[in-house]
Amino acid sequence: MNRTKSFYHFPFLLCLILIGFGCRSSSDLVIDTESLDRADITATELTELIPDYRNELMTISGSGRAIVSEPGNSERVSLQFQANRLESLIRVRNSAGIEGGQIYVDSDSLMVYNRLDKTAEKIPLLQGNLTSVGSLASVNVIDLLNFTIDPADIDEIYNDDPTYVVLLNNRTLIRVSKGSGTIISVVHANDNRAAPYSRVEYEGYAIIEQLHLPRKVSIYSKDGNSRATLLVQRLEINPLLPPLGINLPDDVIIQRL
Repeated sequence: MNRTKSFYHFPFLLCLILIGFGCRSSSDLVIDTESLDRADITATELTELIPDYRNELMTISGSGRAIVSEPGNSERVSLQFQANRLESLIRVRNSAGIEGGQIYVDSDSLMVYNRLDKTAEKIPLLQGNLTSVGSLASVNVIDLLNFTIDPADIDEIYNDDPTYVVLLNNRTLIRVSKGSGTIISVVHANDNRAAPYSRVEYEGYAIIEQLHLPRKVSIYSKDGNSRATLLVQRLEINPLLPPLGINLPDDVIIQRL
């Protein structure tokens, strides 16, 4: 694997995560609900517990450190990110502080710019042959930090003290803290082609400008063999953002995959 090029395919994972390595297969990530009792709480009551900032959180700006691990390779990088409800822009720097690439995500595609190799790739989000690492990049930063659900999405709710295990209509399983209402993990069904990842784990929740958001997020690729961990170091809520996008040099041609 070309190490320079792979350096830029990791960070896009913007899977703001920072935990130890050791990848697991997707079969190891399934939550067994057969041994659990159904919880005495309605779908509406449950969603009222979960922080939902769709009306309060419109833009975000921040920075952090990321460790991305895939078979045969791992990288540590610094990230700077900006996002609104429709777009995300991530800038990636190596340990020496040199900016090596940018990733831009909108509702339809992601663009990856490798500054050192002077290459740019534009990839449809629903493209079936996205690499496991590339697919992780398709998550909007705001949606990643504030995962939300609606009562109509919920099929069953199980009791598993001290958490609720929520089964959605699309077979996604969500673990929710009873005490804080924060989401601990999201596990997608293996056959959910719309999901760009198999599992997300949330840790280190803190009050940031009156919003309860995670400081640490771990994302596993669909095949379970790649993982990105992001530790958020700085976060600004609802800043005024410039237009988001990548300003490519004139000599860089966009490759459409």
